Amino acid sequence: MNTKIFQEGEKSKAICAHCAELVDTTFIRRDVAFSDGDGIAWNILVAVCDVCDRAVTTPAQSTPAIREVRQRDENQ
Repeated sequence: MNTKIFQEGEKSKAICAHCAELVDTTFIRRDVAFSDGDGIAWNILVAVCDVCDRAVTTPAQSTPAIREVRQRDENQ
């Protein structure tokens, strides 16, 4: 399997749920709240919609940081 490693500032395209269309995105580091409202992943790389400035997708390389926060929260 050949997984692409994204760099901060790199451009891509994704479907934005808020804009309801295919949009240009930029990869930047952000603090992102979990959709279930139970925690925040700090300073992870995400693709942000260039139209509405919302995080639209998370690259696979950010998964370990998210997993670490989830596991730490479960153990507290």
